[in-house]
Amino acid sequence: MTEKKKLFSLTFPIFLESLLFSIIGSVDTIMLSRYNDSAVGAVGVVNQMIFLILIAGNIILSGTGILLAQAIGAKKAKDYLQKLTLTAIVINLFMGLLFSLAFVAFSGSVLSIMNLQGEMLIFAEQYLVIVGGFIFMQLLAMTFSMFLRSFGKTKATLKISIITNVTNVFLNYLLIYGHLGFPAMGVRGAAIATMISRALGMIILGYLVYDLIFKPKMLSFTLNDFKETIPAILKFGLPAAGEQISYNLARFVMMLMITRLGEVAITAYSYSNTLVSFVYIFAVSLGQGTSIMIGWHVGAKNYLKTKDLASFASKASFLISMLACLVLVLFRVPLLGLLTDNVEIIALASQVLVFNFILEAGRSQNLIYVSALRASSDVQFPFYVGVLSMWSVGVFLAYLFSFPLQMGLVGIWLALGLDEIVRAIFMRLRWRKNMTEIFIERS
Repeated sequence: MTEKKKLFSLTFPIFLESLLFSIIGSVDTIMLSRYNDSAVGAVGVVNQMIFLILIAGNIILSGTGILLAQAIGAKKAKDYLQKLTLTAIVINLFMGLLFSLAFVAFSGSVLSIMNLQGEMLIFAEQYLVIVGGFIFMQLLAMTFSMFLRSFGKTKATLKISIITNVTNVFLNYLLIYGHLGFPAMGVRGAAIATMISRALGMIILGYLVYDLIFKPKMLSFTLNDFKETIPAILKFGLPAAGEQISYNLARFVMMLMITRLGEVAITAYSYSNTLVSFVYIFAVSLGQGTSIMIGWHVGAKNYLKTKDLASFASKASFLISMLACLVLVLFRVPLLGLLTDNVEIIALASQVLVFNFILEAGRSQNLIYVSALRASSDVQFPFYVGVLSMWSVGVFLAYLFSFPLQMGLVGIWLALGLDEIVRAIFMRLRWRKNMTEIFIERS
């Protein structure tokens, strides 16, 4: 099998899984929108907050994923793979439990800074207490999924995603509106459905990880093993996750700006994100597949394959992202009409989506080159450039465009796009420089 075919073979199940996740997320949004538009905005705000917390778990996931892929490529012993995996599980379980307790105990205080009022505040608190209270399950599921993907088991994670997402839709049908004897619980019902489906996914993923590497022979795992493994994980994980944390903190600040623009802007932003998620699904999936394969090749010291792979992936990512964006822009009004019948929200979201070409042009490249840099152990550069650009370009221009220049939500979306473009230029140049230096050393 050629490298390109192998990449698509690895990526396609990730793509289908991500596509399914977005479809189900859209179904969730449609279900909630039929219940109440304010519920959609509330859940969108809470999910932004929860996602920010989940990025903390990526400190461990990013470092472990890089080390696992390289170790698999270098054909290291199974006991090393077990130590890496157990370290990630223990830390993310501990962090997850702390976050879960914090969300339950301080939900009101956390939401008070989001400027939500009335019905939207009530919905947000209902959702946060339940989904946030069980966030440890999501962190564990993410850990198990990372392990399976590092071994190339993307078809297995796809199958589990189908099971959990279909379960989520079915439970939404029962619990949001009240069918088959269940009470109509609205947002609380959506939260319970999400929690149950994630618990199911976590259990199945956990069993597969156990069956793959721990069932044949469970090696001892001591405190010394933990102490030896964690520094290596943090060496790669802190900068890699730090860039993601900075990105989502910047998005969180922009979300605060959006809440100052009113409920129409909040809901239009949520609906726009729902549709845009379909545009960059392929780029995200291809970035993950590229990262896994480059990790394997770096572990095997086959650098020529990494160079060709990243170049091919970046071109494919850009082309498909632009085509998907074109379809979205052409059909944005009828697609938004599936989500809401509020004319004001549709008009605002339609304006926003026109600027999505700029955003995807940069994002399609960042998702490939940042993944390639991290997989090849260059984790510091994406972190430094990312933090600098996200705040000096993204956040600063979002404020400038949305308030002093009075461009509102459109200005914030444009700022997001310009930030992606700036970072994409630097990431591409860095990858070329790294590859040039490697081949000069080998010649």
